[in-house]
Amino acid sequence: MLRLDEFESAFRSADKDQFRLARPDVKRILVVSDLEGEEQARYLAAVQEFLGVLAPPEWLVLTGAEYTRVDELLEKEEAAAPDLIVAYRNLKSQAWRWPFSLGSFLNVLTQKAETPVLVVPNPHEFPDLAWKGSDTDSVMVVADHLTGDDTLVNWGVRLTRNSGTLYLTHIEDDQTFERYIRTIGKIPNLDTEVAREEILEQLLKEPLDFIDTCRKGIAEGDFGFQVESIVQTGHRVSDYQALTEKYEVDVLIFRSQDDDQVAMHGTAYPLAVELRNLPLLLI
Repeated sequence: MLRLDEFESAFRSADKDQFRLARPDVKRILVVSDLEGEEQARYLAAVQEFLGVLAPPEWLVLTGAEYTRVDELLEKEEAAAPDLIVAYRNLKSQAWRWPFSLGSFLNVLTQKAETPVLVVPNPHEFPDLAWKGSDTDSVMVVADHLTGDDTLVNWGVRLTRNSGTLYLTHIEDDQTFERYIRTIGKIPNLDTEVAREEILEQLLKEPLDFIDTCRKGIAEGDFGFQVESIVQTGHRVSDYQALTEKYEVDVLIFRSQDDDQVAMHGTAYPLAVELRNLPLLLI
């Protein structure tokens, strides 16, 4: 007969987050740049080619001559009311020569605007616009807490092409985990190795269970692409970068906003700064 604590544990284990399919409608896209003339035309064409998976939207363009201050950019973005913003690092700055920041315009835009921002490689830094040829048939959603984040997954569904692959990726922070295990190791009546094994197993089981519900929900939509799960430990930008290279990812999707703080969420800032030649969708 189950004891009360065993029953509670079994009940909670069975209580799993269920994915709800709701692909976002993308009818208006605001493209922000600091370009003019022919350079602007090439850049816009590259963005349109890259986002070819979307039904033809209304394209709104904000060129370098149309804003000079951050508050102007925010006002024009709010007035445009886009469903998606496209921009790049170090707008109106030569700081793209030094890969250490997003620049003031993009930094504020990603945190202030309620609209997702697609960050593409800076056309001054990567003038060949090679990313435009990516056909978004390899899309990766990544989080350190993927379970229950329907919004991230639904954007992945929205951008993955027919016959492509959507990688749903959970990376458990190994540094935090090891700190807890070291603390457990200081408690005499707790078996550290048993705790390590069982806690890690449960931490990884939860996102795997959620991804399974994602796979089933997405299958009902009959979108014609595969869903693969990647669940592992890690924390460094190099861990994320290795995955994008291994799976030849065309766009990486992750959280940048956090309800509990003004600054960027978790590893979002180092990812946004360092993965400079890969399109990133910041939610």
